[in-house]
Amino acid sequence: MTHRRVGNLPAERTSFVGRRQEIADVREMLSRSRMVTLHGVGGVGKTRLALRAAAQLGRTYRDGVWLVELAEVHEDELVVHTVAQALGIQDWSSRGVEAVLADYVRDKDILIVLDNCEQVLGGCVKACTVLLDVAPGLRVLATSRQPLGVYGEHVLVVSTLPVPEPSEVDRLAGAEMPNSVRLFVERASAVGFQCARGHAVAVAKLCRELDGIPLAIELAAARTRFFSVEEILARIGDRFRLLAGGSRTSARHQTLKATMDWSYELCSEEERMLWARMSVFAGGMDLKAAEDICSSADLTPERVLDLTASLVDKSILIRTEVPAGNGTATRTRYQMLATVREYGLSLLGENEKQQLRQRHRDWYLSLAERCAREWFGPDQLEWRARITAEHDNVRAALEFCATQPGQVQAGLRLAGALWFYWTACGFIAEGRKWLDRLLALDSRPTEARATDLWVCSWLASHQGDLAWGRATAERCSALAEELRDQGLAAFGMHLRGVAAMAEGDLAEARELCLQAWSRHRTHDTMTSPMVMSLFQAGLVACLQGEPDQATADVGEVLRITAEVGESWTRSWALVVRGLACWMRGDPNAAVADLRESIGFKARLNDLFGLGVAVEVLAWSYVSLGEHAQAARLFGVLERIWPLVGIPLLGSQQLLDYRKKAEGEARAALGESAFGEIFAETAKLPLEQGLAMTIRGKTRSAPAARPEARRQRPGWPLTRRELQVAEAVAEGMSNKAIAAQLVISQRTAETHVEHILTKLDFGSRTQIATWVAAQRNSEGTT
Repeated sequence: MTHRRVGNLPAERTSFVGRRQEIADVREMLSRSRMVTLHGVGGVGKTRLALRAAAQLGRTYRDGVWLVELAEVHEDELVVHTVAQALGIQDWSSRGVEAVLADYVRDKDILIVLDNCEQVLGGCVKACTVLLDVAPGLRVLATSRQPLGVYGEHVLVVSTLPVPEPSEVDRLAGAEMPNSVRLFVERASAVGFQCARGHAVAVAKLCRELDGIPLAIELAAARTRFFSVEEILARIGDRFRLLAGGSRTSARHQTLKATMDWSYELCSEEERMLWARMSVFAGGMDLKAAEDICSSADLTPERVLDLTASLVDKSILIRTEVPAGNGTATRTRYQMLATVREYGLSLLGENEKQQLRQRHRDWYLSLAERCAREWFGPDQLEWRARITAEHDNVRAALEFCATQPGQVQAGLRLAGALWFYWTACGFIAEGRKWLDRLLALDSRPTEARATDLWVCSWLASHQGDLAWGRATAERCSALAEELRDQGLAAFGMHLRGVAAMAEGDLAEARELCLQAWSRHRTHDTMTSPMVMSLFQAGLVACLQGEPDQATADVGEVLRITAEVGESWTRSWALVVRGLACWMRGDPNAAVADLRESIGFKARLNDLFGLGVAVEVLAWSYVSLGEHAQAARLFGVLERIWPLVGIPLLGSQQLLDYRKKAEGEARAALGESAFGEIFAETAKLPLEQGLAMTIRGKTRSAPAARPEARRQRPGWPLTRRELQVAEAVAEGMSNKAIAAQLVISQRTAETHVEHILTKLDFGSRTQIATWVAAQRNSEGTT
C-alpha cells in the first residue's frame, strides 16, 4: 500500500549517480529488519545513498520519512531532542522528551533517517532502542562510520564507486561508463568541463587515483574550472604515491586526507585561513557572521565576501537558501560537509580555536540579546526563522560556556536571552536542560542568574513541574531583592503568579500578576514577557468566571501590541478574549478572535498556543450548534496534542470544558457520525487539517468557488493560483486540487509552491488564513 508523501527530506541539490544495487539492498534490508545502518568511511556517500533510498520509500510509510541530522550534535543527551525537533514535537510536559517521543511514535508507520551517528553513538543507541521497542511500525536507517550495535541491526557496508580498468577507457563516452567516471563528468560539466575522448585516459586514471571516493571526486571535478584533467592528475598523483601501503580501509582514509591536503594547497593563503576559521561554525553560517567572526587584521571583512564565493566555487563551501520568515523569501547561508569541516578544524591551533570559539559565542550572544529586545515588534517571524537556522550554532555556544572555565556567566546571559525561543518557538525541554545545567554551575548573585531563574520558572510551570516552577520563581524574587532590581522583582512576582494559577490558587495568581504589571508598565522599554503578566491576569479572570474583567485586561494587551505590530503576545490575548466571549455566550465573536489567533500561531509554529486556540474554537462551534465542524477540530487536536505532550497544560478546569463540549458534539451527531468526521482531520497532516477547519462555516453567503473568483488589482497571484489558493483553503489535497481543476498533481504542487513563495508563507494554513482575510475584505468593500 502506498500513502501520500510526508516528511522532511531535503530536495537533492545535484544529480544522484549510480548506487542502484545499494539502493535495492537498502530497500530489501529494511523489509527484513527495522534497524539498518549504512557503514563506511567519511566521504564515501553514505548520506546521499540514505536520502535517495529513503526518498524512494517515501510513500511506503503512512506517517512519512523523517531526516534527523546529527553532524553538529556532540552530546548524547541531545539526540532525542534533535529527533523530536525533526518530527515537529514541541515538548511542554515534565515527563521528559524521551517519554513524549515514545508516545508519539507508538502507533506510527514511519521511517527515521539518523545521519552522522558516529560522534553520539551512545545517544543514538539509546534513542533507537527506546523507539524500536515501543513502535512496531517504526524503522531506522542510520549512517555512521561505525556500526551502532543495536539489537537486530543490519549493517550495509557502503563501498566506493567502481573505477575503470585501463582496458575500459574506451567506454568513457558511452552509456555504461563506470559510475566514478560518470560522477566526475557530471560534476565537472557543471563548471564548464567538456569530456572529449582525448581526456578519457586522464579521467580514468584520476578516478582510480581517487579510489572512487565520491567526495574526493567531487572536489577534483570542481578544479576543472582552473586546471585541465591532466594537470589535476599530475598534481595529485605524486601525493598519493607517498601513501602506498596499509589496509584498504586505511588507504581510503589516506586518499580522502590527501585530497583534502591537495585542495588546501591549491587555495590561496587567505582562502586557507577562511576555510579553517569557518570550521568553527556548527550547521553553517550567514555572510555577516562569517565577516564578523572570521575577520582579523590580516583578513578584512571586505575580503571575506570574495573569498567565500571562491570557496563555493572550489566546493569547500555549499551555498544554501533557507526561509527568511517575514520579509525576503530566503536568506543565503553557507555550510561545509562534515568531513570538510573536520579537516578545517584540524588546521587550527588550540589557542586560535579557543579564541574563535569565544568570538563565535560572543557573536551569538549578541544576536540573541538583540532578538530578545526586538521580539516585541513586527519582525517576530523573521527572528524565529533566523534563530531556528542558527540552532546548531546556539547549541555550540552554550556548550562552550558550560565546559570552559570562566564562561558560565556568558552562558547564563545567552540561555536567558533565548527565553522567546524556548517558549514561543516550542523548545521548552531543551531550554530547561540548558538553564538547569548553567544555573548549577555558577551560583553567584548576578542579574544573569536572576533572569535565568524566572525563565526557568516559566518553562517549568508550563511543563506542569509546579514545585520547581514556584521554587525558582521565589529564588528569583529573593535574588532580585538582594540586587535591588525592581524589574527582576516584577518578573519574580509574575512567575509566582503563574505557579499559583497552575496550582489552582486563582486569587493569589491574579494579585501577583497585577502587581507585576503595575511595575512593568512604568518601564521605558516594553517587552513581551512584561505584557504577558497582564495577559496572565486576564486568563486568571476567565478561570475565576469573570469574562468581562478578562476582556478588559486583554483589551489593553491588544492595544499595546497593535501599536508595535507584535503578534505572539497578541495571539494569546485573542485566545483569552475568545474564551471570555464563549463563556459569556457570544460564540460568534469568539470564533472571529480565535481564527485570527490561529493565523498568528500557525505562522509562528506555536503548537501549544495553536492547541489552546483550536480547543476554544471547537467549544465555540458546539455552542453555535455546528457540531460537525467541532468534530473536525477535535480531530485536528488529535494531531496537535501528541506533538506537545500535555493537553491544555493539564488544567482540570479547561479539560472539563473540553470534555463537556466534546460530549455535546458526540450526542448531537451520534457516535458513528462523530467518529467518521473526527477521522477526516485526525488522519490528515496537521497543516492540511487546519486548512480544512480554519475557514470554518459562515452564516453569510457562501464564498465563490475557485473557478468563479476573479483576480483583484494588486493581488500577487495569477487567476489560476487564486483558484488553487481557494482549494487549499477548502482543505483539499494536491491530488484533489488536480482532479477539480483538471491538471496534473505535479502542476498543482508547483502552483502551491509558487503561492507560498509569492506570499512568503511556509504552510498551507497560512494560505487558508490569507484567503479568509481576502473574503473578509471583499465583504467590507
